[in-house]
Amino acid sequence: MNERTPSDPELGGPAGPSAPPAASGRVVASRRQFAKAGAAAPVVLGSLLSKPALASQAYNCTVSGQMSGNASPRPGKVDCKTIGKSPGYWKNAASWPAGTVKGVLPAGNCSFANNAKGTVFSGFTSGGQALVDAFRYKSQSSSCNVYGYRDPAFSTCSSKASMLQVLNTPGGLNDTMIYSLGRATVATILNALSVGTDYPITVAQAIKMFNAVAPLGGKYQVNGSVYWDDNQVLAYFQSLYS
Repeated sequence: MNERTPSDPELGGPAGPSAPPAASGRVVASRRQFAKAGAAAPVVLGSLLSKPALASQAYNCTVSGQMSGNASPRPGKVDCKTIGKSPGYWKNAASWPAGTVKGVLPAGNCSFANNAKGTVFSGFTSGGQALVDAFRYKSQSSSCNVYGYRDPAFSTCSSKASMLQVLNTPGGLNDTMIYSLGRATVATILNALSVGTDYPITVAQAIKMFNAVAPLGGKYQVNGSVYWDDNQVLAYFQSLYS
């Protein structure tokens, strides 16, 4: 499937951090809404039509469709949240799409039963794009803890986390933007692999979006004049599943 944003430049994500930026803090409750300040335009997540069968291209759910405010008179408008599955769904799913392996969560000493670690997040590649080294883990106090590279402890870890470990990162009061963004990115990748050409973005595009905004203060260039920050990319990913 071709990427759905004709004007989207071919951005190379960062090669990977040499040192982690400072921790970003907890994600505010408004993370599902797009910031309305600056050059970035908000994604339109208004009331959509009923839930018809997904057409070959759910244009209103693509980056281009969201940027146009769904103003273009195109058939097949769908409720975007019905297209994909949530991070929680994929965390508990019995199996994952071809090209990925779910694996198992590690024991407290960070050992994996039967060496079944599953697909590693960092370095996962599609369409010439590879996810940056963004999640690592280490054993601490009988627990196997995952850190994102906005966390100070990231630099003290040497082992790269699996996608399942990223899905298992804490939410609620212990949630942070890098964790939320990681979970949403894994779900988006698995959704794109599962749904195929009907999914509004490709795996490669999801990887580029994550790579661009994972560093603290990073921006994803949507077109020549519009940039999305981490909150906006997160909100877009979350708009494609419930």
